Amino acid sequence: MANEIRQVVESVLGSQMTLQIWTSTYPPAFPFTPQDFSVGAVLPMMLYLFRWGNRRGKGQFAATYGADGPPTISSTVDRLISDGAIEGFDSASGRAILGDFLLTSIIENRRHSESHDEQVQRCFANHYYASWIDLPVSAANLRGVPEMVTALLSDQAEGDTIEPFAERGRYRVGARIQDNDLLRALAPATSTTGLKSDLRSDELDETVPLPLDQLLTVRLAQGCGEAPAKAVGRNNPGPIPNQRPIAVRAGENFRDDLLVFLDCYAGGGTMPRSALLQMLESAIAIGLTSILTGSVDIMNRWATSGVLPEVDEAPQFPLFFDCSSGSDPVLRATSEESGFLLRQALNRLPAILMHARLLDHYVRSESDIDRRKLPATSPDATAWLNLTGSLLNGSHEEARDARRHFARIARKLRDAAEEAGELELRMLLGEEGSDGDPGRALAEALSAAFTGSSSSGTERLNNFLSSALMIDEVNGLGKRRKVTLHQTRRKGQGRTGDALSFVMTNPVIEYLVHRHIRKTGKGRKERPLSYPEFLTILRERYGFYVDHAPPNLAVPSEVLQRNRRIFERRLRDLGLLAGVNDAERMKKIKWRYRAQQDAQVEGQPA
Repeated sequence: MANEIRQVVESVLGSQMTLQIWTSTYPPAFPFTPQDFSVGAVLPMMLYLFRWGNRRGKGQFAATYGADGPPTISSTVDRLISDGAIEGFDSASGRAILGDFLLTSIIENRRHSESHDEQVQRCFANHYYASWIDLPVSAANLRGVPEMVTALLSDQAEGDTIEPFAERGRYRVGARIQDNDLLRALAPATSTTGLKSDLRSDELDETVPLPLDQLLTVRLAQGCGEAPAKAVGRNNPGPIPNQRPIAVRAGENFRDDLLVFLDCYAGGGTMPRSALLQMLESAIAIGLTSILTGSVDIMNRWATSGVLPEVDEAPQFPLFFDCSSGSDPVLRATSEESGFLLRQALNRLPAILMHARLLDHYVRSESDIDRRKLPATSPDATAWLNLTGSLLNGSHEEARDARRHFARIARKLRDAAEEAGELELRMLLGEEGSDGDPGRALAEALSAAFTGSSSSGTERLNNFLSSALMIDEVNGLGKRRKVTLHQTRRKGQGRTGDALSFVMTNPVIEYLVHRHIRKTGKGRKERPLSYPEFLTILRERYGFYVDHAPPNLAVPSEVLQRNRRIFERRLRDLGLLAGVNDAERMKKIKWRYRAQQDAQVEGQPA
């Protein structure tokens, strides 16, 4: 069924145009593939991108630790012991202890299995050398997320791709370890001694003691012999796209948050590495969620008016957070309603992106617009989308020609669908001469056809959202539970589905506190922050609602106050809130881990 519908579409549109529009993403809007991925695997890939300036290709981990099959904890332990990389674990109990340590601190199995015989799928970024371990096996499984975050941190002003080995900035791409602040912070006792492009030029100073989790990560990588090769080939392009999300404000906030947090806590040794990594994953989850939800609202406005909002006026989709983490049924139900509204907005996005791709193709291939004057789509596609939006809203001189073009395509598709007997596609296309924008109608029909034929469509966006939220993870932003959508007369039978709610896990709270207790400007100085001010930051910067009702949701005031009290109690329990009386302004947010700037001022090691 899927191939037949695509063949009909391709017979009318041609292979080139079909290839461009028959997809679920649109890089000028958001530069990632909307499918599931693992946030925990993003940081090691970022370390590789920053070090080598290229996407990662195939490495040696599977061949080294696989033992004639996919690598497992057991096969990895066997290789470590046989190579003499680590001593004292030769006995059966020793192997079990080493395997458990690997599984809990360094490597994660597929489907989070605790078995020693399950295939391993990711490596924690305890040390820079985790970037030498090519997990996941295919870099494409991370859906372009590490590339987008790397481009945000690099902040290259121009160009379609990131220029490697350029001598610029603190987060330069394709740099020696000692020349990049992120690499240096996560690579203690390690430096680049040879050519920057030599896959064996990174060296560890063996005289410097390392914690066991970092040392084992280094030994695993050293067993591979060298860093993975760079990606090559037509279907596996190596250059890093220099593309920012259309949610510019959310992207800038994400970049500022990461820079402040890394500057204050990554390299000073004041925060335990396990806590740092958990909070960094939470930071990435918050940033990706904000970018996705911000893009949803922005593209919905573009679909209505054809004009993108100004950066300072860009909306942030409101999310109501259940601070009880599901223990309060009323708060949970309210948050689940907020999750339902977000999923509704996500379900409208595929048709909007299809319309954007159709207009994109028209401008490039069919219009009379001077190609030399077309705005760039990277690193920022705002001007480009405003151009295609002017065709959408009719303000451009070629808007009428575009409407006639899409009307002709729709007519040809109807005829081809009837001839091929594809009645579903024919029905989606509607009748000729109906009122409305033919481009919008064509986009909705093609989007519905793609969704049905690929058994994905909106599901891919929902999978990306679930991954970005790190649903049901100890440091994630969401929870999911099975609910009955349609009950039948027979008890226990009916259609079930997932209800999504938004929660503040402890690492998320700790990250937000430690990030916002430091100033953005030079020196990253500490700033006084009251509890009400902290709630305002969550609401205005991220769209995270705790004690206010979101604009799209009615919430009783007593429910909001209860949520506020629960959140306050959790902050106190974590040691992140102090107050000498009941005055709201006297309730002050405080840190648990000292920033390295403060430690250096007081003469402590940092």
